[in-house]
Amino acid sequence: MTTRVNPLSRRLIAPLRWAALLSLLVSVGVFFAGAGAAQAAPACGVLSAGAASQANDAVRSACGLIGTPYSWGGGHGSKPGPTYGLCDSANGAPNDCNVRGLDCSGMVRYAYYLAVGEDVINGTTRTQWPTSRAVARYHRADGTAPLLPGDLVFFGNTASTIHHVAMYLGQGWIVEAPYSGGYVRVAALSSHGDYYGAVRLYGSSTTPPQPGGGKYWVDTFANAPVFGSPTSTAGTGTLYQGTNYVYCKTWGREVSSGGSFNHWWLRTDPDVGPSGQWVSAFYLSRWGNDTAKDNNGTVIPNC
Repeated sequence: MTTRVNPLSRRLIAPLRWAALLSLLVSVGVFFAGAGAAQAAPACGVLSAGAASQANDAVRSACGLIGTPYSWGGGHGSKPGPTYGLCDSANGAPNDCNVRGLDCSGMVRYAYYLAVGEDVINGTTRTQWPTSRAVARYHRADGTAPLLPGDLVFFGNTASTIHHVAMYLGQGWIVEAPYSGGYVRVAALSSHGDYYGAVRLYGSSTTPPQPGGGKYWVDTFANAPVFGSPTSTAGTGTLYQGTNYVYCKTWGREVSSGGSFNHWWLRTDPDVGPSGQWVSAFYLSRWGNDTAKDNNGTVIPNC
């Protein structure tokens, strides 16, 4: 026996099926549209607070490079800035000697040069990672919570296999020169699965410890001039030779003589001049180049 369907029922069921299908398609579209919106990159800029002014300026400089072509080996001339790269098919760069641009390490080098007027982070990714200019260093185990804008974030499973560097913007975002054929862009840090660690080149924007805070005792081998800032060249007083106390350190201009040099500056109260001045760690008696420790060997904390 054949069951017959009322023609009126057919006319009612068909629109209902189409309505259900349309509703499903709309739901799927909304879902994927929502997912896309959640992953949309923000405008390039300083996305969180707390970084040093030099680091914030470096972020702004890097953002000004958005759209610059990637070029394998680009940016590694005698001065920072875009250059023609290397043609290297083995590294996915068959035409980069014909492309004027920046690779990842050349991009961060140039951004900091534009920001501070000094070539502070020359080299490739693997030589940038161990830089002695770091005022702070973080590893994968530290997570990303300590990161501040301007930090250089490195990718690779080990120190010897680091292969990429980018600049942190804040809130989980980076600016990077990604790969041959690409352009400087904003991306999610999480888009790289092998985050290794980060380097900070300038101290945070928090106020340095003031007189009355923790003191670190150091010996100086000569009377040392003091200055109002780690970059100033106008002396403000003198710290006498002998045992003195300092509060903290920050990176600044180089003081050198012969083969000895130091970029660290120590906040102190001099014997002559106002309190809260800066003396070069070059004058420490017990330590070598770019080292800033107290007499017990304790690393003096960053300001």
